[in-house]
Amino acid sequence: MNPTFKQVTKTRYVQQVAALAQEIFVQHYKKLTPKVAAALAERYQSDIETDEQIHSGKVNYFLVCLGSEPVGYFALDLGPAGALCLRRLFLKESARGRGIGRSIVAYAQKLAEGDGRSRLYLKVWARDLQAEAFCKKCRFRKAGTAPAELLDGVTLELATWEKLWR
Repeated sequence: MNPTFKQVTKTRYVQQVAALAQEIFVQHYKKLTPKVAAALAERYQSDIETDEQIHSGKVNYFLVCLGSEPVGYFALDLGPAGALCLRRLFLKESARGRGIGRSIVAYAQKLAEGDGRSRLYLKVWARDLQAEAFCKKCRFRKAGTAPAELLDGVTLELATWEKLWR
């Protein structure tokens, strides 16, 4: 079954993103405690934070669905000139390994190209070997690593991966 992407514009979709984040962050950030992972989800993906990002006009969120079931979400940051940032690409564990992430990257690249942009990039936790393997599979190249304080006292190394064309 191919994934579908629903742009998050309604309150119920914003709430679905927040609920998915609570579930997925705990699954994804296994090297952190569940309490810290839940705090990250609340800080960066609460319904209020997500709604504010959408209404800024610089970020578009999409629910990823298989059939009628939401299995993840991603965001596209429209701010960087000449580039499109693929943000917050998160899938439930049960949806991983099915080509959904590659479909999202292809979709984002198509949108970027259509908008005259020549670069797609994303940032992932530098210690996430699965994310690194995914980036390599999608033909991104590592562009650098930098620390980011995500919560008070919680700093993670984030690796930037980019894909260029033209």
